[in-house]
Amino acid sequence: MQQQAARTRRLRILATATAVTACVSGAFVAGVVTAQAAKPKPASITLQTEFDHIGAEVHSLNHGGRDLYYVDEGQPGQRAVVFIGGQGTSLEAFQLSEFARTSREKLGLRVISVERNGFGESPLDLTLGYADYTAEVLAVLDHLGIDRFVTVAISGGGAYAAHLAAAVPDRVISLHAAAASDATLPNRNPRNCTLTFEQRNASNQYWYEHAKAWWGVPGSPVLAIPGWQSTAYLDAVRSFHLGDGPVDPSPLSHEGELPCLSGAIVDPAQITSPTYLYWGGADTTVPASVMENWQEALPNVVRTTVYPGEGHTVQYRHWDQILLDMAGHSDQTVVCKSGQTKTFPNAEVPALIAGGATLGLCAWTP
Repeated sequence: MQQQAARTRRLRILATATAVTACVSGAFVAGVVTAQAAKPKPASITLQTEFDHIGAEVHSLNHGGRDLYYVDEGQPGQRAVVFIGGQGTSLEAFQLSEFARTSREKLGLRVISVERNGFGESPLDLTLGYADYTAEVLAVLDHLGIDRFVTVAISGGGAYAAHLAAAVPDRVISLHAAAASDATLPNRNPRNCTLTFEQRNASNQYWYEHAKAWWGVPGSPVLAIPGWQSTAYLDAVRSFHLGDGPVDPSPLSHEGELPCLSGAIVDPAQITSPTYLYWGGADTTVPASVMENWQEALPNVVRTTVYPGEGHTVQYRHWDQILLDMAGHSDQTVVCKSGQTKTFPNAEVPALIAGGATLGLCAWTP
């Protein structure tokens, strides 16, 4: 009887506690609902008026019966920049530099990049060479009403930039070569010129089947940029696989043989524009000895910058500085100091670095 009475009391206590909890919880929930209901709702929500930027628009132009493809990012009246990407890349390679789009726009730079023979949407014509690409770039510039321009070349693009700068020296404001090939300079050291076209195709088939290896940059500081590597792979898709038909490495083979063909060498005396060179001290793809060939061949190299310990992606790691130089502010250096990206007179930079500042956008600093 005593055990039964004790059990009855415990059940009553439990029932009472449950009821109190339910009441408290119910009051709390009701209070939340009431508070939410009391908050006035806006009559409408204002959203964006224009589209956000998700990539450069590709334009086309028929020139002499051949379709040319190009991007034009910027505004009329801004300083025009002809961007020439590395070997095997398409016009989308320019997108890899747009992590600094805000700075480019603030500096008033308008970038034009013209697709090269056989890559992307450009049909392959094995009879075309450097002079033809120069003519295509000039056709696009004339179509856009652009007279004078800056030229920037990355890696294998240096071979084309030399031809462009030599062809119209009065139109080139400045030339910027970043880890750029010297393949069309008279003092270059040509490579693989004994290979047949068939041998080149056999070798390049690997890159077309493993494009991620061609565009991959393991260990590079640029991997800190959100989406950079994925965008590089997208350039691989456009460059190697956008066309119809089976995989054909002939465009890469043709580009590789151009330095060995007649008409490859330029007259460097015609490249009179101020020239800026940017190199990675640890670059094994286009080593510093190539930079020395540019210095030796060109009559107006005004500045060379070697970044110790940096490799073949130096052009992206220091794209902020290249932008500043192309905009005509080469007397200034981009520096991150106390969490803010600013430009300082070149002479002040060594002391700033010694005091803990770093080169480039603050985004580069961990």
